Amino acid sequence: MIGDGCWMSYRRGGAACARALFLLLTIVPGSAACGLGSHADGCRAEAITVAAAPTIAPAVEQTARRFNARTTCVRVTVRSEEPADVAGVLSGQGSSPGAVRPDAWIPDSSLWLPVARRTRLGAGAVRAAGTSIASSPLVLAAAEGRSPNDVSWRLLLSSRLPGTGAARPAVRVRFLDPTTQASGLGALMLAHQASGSGKSGLGTFAITLYSDLGSALPDDKAAYETMFRGGDPPTAVVLSEQSVWQHNHADPKRPVSARYPSDGALTLDFPYVSATTDRERSRTVEDFGAALSQSPTREALQPLGLRTPDGVAGAGFGARYGVTAEAPAPTRPQDPATVGRILQMWQRTVLGARMLILLDVSPSMADPVPRGKETRMRATTSAAIGGTRILSGNSQVALWEFSTRLDGDRDYRQLVPYRQLTQRVGAGTQRDAVIAAFNAAQPAPGTRTALYDSVLAAYKEAVRTYQPDRNNVLVVLTDGMNYDPGHTILLQELLKELERIADPLKPVAIVPIAFGPDIDPGPLQQIAGRTGGQAFVTLDPGGIQQVFLEMLIRLTCGQECPMS
Repeated sequence: MIGDGCWMSYRRGGAACARALFLLLTIVPGSAACGLGSHADGCRAEAITVAAAPTIAPAVEQTARRFNARTTCVRVTVRSEEPADVAGVLSGQGSSPGAVRPDAWIPDSSLWLPVARRTRLGAGAVRAAGTSIASSPLVLAAAEGRSPNDVSWRLLLSSRLPGTGAARPAVRVRFLDPTTQASGLGALMLAHQASGSGKSGLGTFAITLYSDLGSALPDDKAAYETMFRGGDPPTAVVLSEQSVWQHNHADPKRPVSARYPSDGALTLDFPYVSATTDRERSRTVEDFGAALSQSPTREALQPLGLRTPDGVAGAGFGARYGVTAEAPAPTRPQDPATVGRILQMWQRTVLGARMLILLDVSPSMADPVPRGKETRMRATTSAAIGGTRILSGNSQVALWEFSTRLDGDRDYRQLVPYRQLTQRVGAGTQRDAVIAAFNAAQPAPGTRTALYDSVLAAYKEAVRTYQPDRNNVLVVLTDGMNYDPGHTILLQELLKELERIADPLKPVAIVPIAFGPDIDPGPLQQIAGRTGGQAFVTLDPGGIQQVFLEMLIRLTCGQECPMS
């Protein structure tokens, strides 16, 4: 008979005893072990906490009850916790009411693991990979009869600047907030993958981020409300297959269809991972993991609308509930480092920029663009307008123009003051006001290019009005060198002044965007370098739109852009 020796064996080597007992008692009901019955004092209980995503928590709780009923050596407590909240707690960079650090974790997706491991604290406790205990592929969900049958993840992309004649899509695709919802984070990964490789692909992805910022939905409930609100084109939302299955069970009068994109599925894999460094608790975590792999747990997945780890669907899957029993082909695996960078890009976009744009209106801006009919001014303002259209509504933008003596003795003049782009201004918004000012801008005849004086004045204003929690930046659009003999500071004087004014607690990056054959890139690179910015230069003014886009990309992802 198994008795007092159990605890001693458990302490020495420890986990094998508990695992053997669990399996034994599964086969032989009523067997005594580890202090059950007359040997209750022979075991010292080890307790662990498992945080499980709400979408799988009921199945995990069933397994924990069976596990706890068969031995008092260990005890498992299951807490239903949102994965984003747990990731914040484990990384030490977030908190939620009542949240505790678990010993084991079952998020709905492995995409959360690099989020939890982004700090030294998280990386030291949370394993880099776990064992899948269930699965649910991401799908495009739409009201029944309101989406095309053949779809791909390229529907996520906004492949052109808004307002440039992009083809009208057959369906408008939206996704959930990627900072709190695995399906939203997965949608960002799929959009990045569908964007293609290299700088061009990254540009497409950056535009998608800006374009979709305002359309991210908070949760599944909001997704279904949006689907059934109607509209043309109809709305599809990236959701888990499980969500569609559960919706159709709960609300059969408003059926939703799941579409499985032809370019593969990213699957929520519900990994079971250790989140403790304690040796004894780690053994219990391992034992409970063995219990989760048993058939009773797999059987408990079906009533939740989940598949087994290898993609096998339960008997309740089928067209009646808007899903298919056949497992979709997988897409390529996601790189953990890329997950973190893409989420950071999204968060930078959400924060929005605080941008002062300094526009050159010296006479040379009236020169024609080679191989084109428009002037340098129109090429510049067209690109700037395209960029303004895709900036997030949270961004704050001001516009100045410069040449020489535009406002008394001043070489610069404010056209539009700082405001949030969504703020009402007259009959329109700040975005409309900035675009109108770009359209109205004209070269100032008889003036020169007081570049250095104007940059210094604009930098002082940007630092003075600095706002935290935003990307504060001064963008300089120019086609020439500094030229105002007898009335301008020298380059070295400007650089010294920039160093004197710069405040590490109020970082403002200067980003010159320069074009045309008259450009000397050296001084612009020095100006940008003194403030943590970057100069973008092209000899062809016709390439200004691509240069402006590169600036927006760097503004979004800094120096760690996720190139593929």
